[in-house]
Amino acid sequence: MKRSASSSTEPAFYLLLAFLFLIDVSIAACYILGTIILVLFLFHLRRGGKFPPLPTYNYFFAAYIGFTLLATVFSVDRAASIRDNKELLIFLLVPLYLWLLDSWKRVRLSLVAVLASGVFSALAGLFTIWRKGIVLSDRLTGFTSHWMTYSGLLMFPFIFFSVLLVLRHEKKKEAATVGLSLALMLAAIAFSLTRNVWLGIAVALSLFLAFFRPRYLLVLAPLALALALLAPPAVRSRVLSIVDLQDRSNRDRIYMAWSGLRIFQDRPWTGVGSHNIEKVILGNEARYRHPQAEQVNLHLHNNFLQILAERGIFALASFVLACLFIILQVLARWKAQEGEWRAVTAAVLFAFVGFLVAGLFEYNFGDSEIKFILFYFLTLPFLQLQGDAHAQTQPHR
Repeated sequence: MKRSASSSTEPAFYLLLAFLFLIDVSIAACYILGTIILVLFLFHLRRGGKFPPLPTYNYFFAAYIGFTLLATVFSVDRAASIRDNKELLIFLLVPLYLWLLDSWKRVRLSLVAVLASGVFSALAGLFTIWRKGIVLSDRLTGFTSHWMTYSGLLMFPFIFFSVLLVLRHEKKKEAATVGLSLALMLAAIAFSLTRNVWLGIAVALSLFLAFFRPRYLLVLAPLALALALLAPPAVRSRVLSIVDLQDRSNRDRIYMAWSGLRIFQDRPWTGVGSHNIEKVILGNEARYRHPQAEQVNLHLHNNFLQILAERGIFALASFVLACLFIILQVLARWKAQEGEWRAVTAAVLFAFVGFLVAGLFEYNFGDSEIKFILFYFLTLPFLQLQGDAHAQTQPHR
């Protein structure tokens, strides 16, 4: 019975593997594959299949969706917000991941797809560096449309597999393969000159080592400093700019915060509606634009501030509670697990920490591809691997 149910989902599972690999390569292909998988899931439900139980944090995301739709009703440009709301469909990936990743074998194959995608993307970036060099005005985008998407996508597997490499007892050949993959991704991330990702990785892995392997910090801290000093001038200059308040990009982020708070003062409950930040800062007689701001961005480069200004305080509260419950639930799952799966759950936790830290300096939650990979990792600790040697027997709530 179990074998039959599993084999009936094999076509959808292989489509999911393609989807995971293509996240770094083609968003259009991912939307097509995601739509097909969703249709297959609906047929599964129609034939009497069960809807997978969702972790509690998803109910806060449901509230976030509801408050986003409410903000759309009161949006300054309702048509723009309605078009942007197609992004809300990405939340449906959570039950799709829970449905298809039903065995440890499938989980391992999905992780291989994610790692292979990261390596492929990193190699594409390094090839670009070899051809053009490191140029701040023409930064690495790989197969994506923006350098922050490119480096943000690499951040997740880099943190996840770094933690996994330390906590799991891999065979030498597998450890060498993962180590080489991480080295390639790290080089691409470094040459991307994307500071929010650097900070996300630094904070996440520092916290991980502080809690799990504090002695490693004594070796890795000076090593990281040496690598920074030996890095190409463009990378070294970019690192130093993180703490430079005279840096134009840093000043603009302060001005964006000023704009976001002024918008919140005027529209605290529903914001201005999604995809309207640039419109209201440029319009309204420049009321929301700081007089010293040199440029206007599509967003405010901060997840929490962006949600507050776009969707209002209730949407922000829903998002914050979702993040809090993710951390609490993942920690609870980690405490209840053992062995290999415990390491996977810890790796998810620190990948999420990296996302949160990077999101203080970039609106990465507004990026479709980032949500594709984010929701994949966030479902891993809550999978029900029934009848598997690595199955979780604790029900999640």
